[in-house]
Amino acid sequence: MILKCLLCIFSLLILRGTSFSQENTITNLNAVDNLINESLDPFSNKLLQLGEENFYNLVTEESSEQHLYLIESIKRKFNNYKILVNEDSGSIDYLVTIKNPKIEIKYNRFFTDKILGTKKVAREVLVSYDLELINTKNSLSIFKKHFYKKIKDSFDLDKFSFVNDNRYSFSRSVLPEESSLNKFLFPAILIVTSAAAIILFFTIRSK
Repeated sequence: MILKCLLCIFSLLILRGTSFSQENTITNLNAVDNLINESLDPFSNKLLQLGEENFYNLVTEESSEQHLYLIESIKRKFNNYKILVNEDSGSIDYLVTIKNPKIEIKYNRFFTDKILGTKKVAREVLVSYDLELINTKNSLSIFKKHFYKKIKDSFDLDKFSFVNDNRYSFSRSVLPEESSLNKFLFPAILIVTSAAAIILFFTIRSK
């Protein structure tokens, strides 16, 4: 009876862990979008105070891929506001500048799940930039903030092609070198554990 309970617990852990891993895996670009949206919350509060009736001009001082992606993200998040880009017009009420943008993906290391034996990759996603809002009537800065957001998580190695988004240079990265310990020892432990579970299963059935 004890052996049957142990086998059931082992099976439930595997199924639950696999389901959890599948449901919580997001692409690098999804992770970047989440960080950008979170970082824009203080700016959103400021725009709410100023109102939707004003005209806002996003001034681009560079044309890097990261810079342009941040601009598109702002336009998408605040699509109910009158946000223009590099508009030379006397009707502009506020200027919005973005400087020093940095979007970075890092795969720091491999490791193996202690329960499931699944090979995983430790990931780090970083979004950083400076945003300033200037009143065109008096050229005074009314909002200025340095945004720095980072998350650390992990994903199953077999989901690498799904996670590593190739649409942008900043949404993909290179896997690190794998240590010999993680490459050979942990898979061997997993094989032995699985074999023991199978033997245990047939031993219970034979009884």
